[in-house]
Amino acid sequence: MTEETPTPARLEAFSDGVIAVIITVMVLDLKVPHADGLTALRALAPGVANYLLSFAFCGIYWLNHQHLMHRVQRAGHTMQCANLLFLFCLSLLPFSTAYVIEKEMSGSAVSLYAATLLIVALSFMLLRLTVHSRLRHQNAFSEEDRKGFRNHVLSLFLYAIGVVAGIFFPKTVLWLIAILTFVWALPNLSLRRIKGRWPAHQREELP
Repeated sequence: MTEETPTPARLEAFSDGVIAVIITVMVLDLKVPHADGLTALRALAPGVANYLLSFAFCGIYWLNHQHLMHRVQRAGHTMQCANLLFLFCLSLLPFSTAYVIEKEMSGSAVSLYAATLLIVALSFMLLRLTVHSRLRHQNAFSEEDRKGFRNHVLSLFLYAIGVVAGIFFPKTVLWLIAILTFVWALPNLSLRRIKGRWPAHQREELP
């Protein structure tokens, strides 16, 4: 590897910093209630729940991003541009999260929230495709990658439905997004279980 070749570690470090800032901005939108007592805190529950959903969403993408970057040996210009686009789209999440909280989960707010998740998923799909291209070049593309791609396409379809359905059934759509987010977390929870399936030169890089 030449000195001019971009390293995935540098791209990953920059992404970690941006994602940390995004999460920090989201928590700052949780306002302290003027009233005192449990009643006032209960009024904050929907906003806190939405923040937790967005936090989980960011966390899962961070885990998947880390997993992808650990598997490539080089990060070319195309991958860097795709990563910047993903981070830009993810940076829109604090606004849509705050909008849902401010508008008390109205139909239009939830529809916008689902649209933001769809945009983030589309941008991460582009990043995933650039990584897959690199993995094929390294002869490291596997069945797990194909499965992850299929699941990603299904998620895009469900988010697109949420954009429309959110206008009419906002709370139902938020519940479905929460379930989908949990399903996305499962591969990361079992990552060590499948660690032995990866090529030997990649196993030690997995978290």
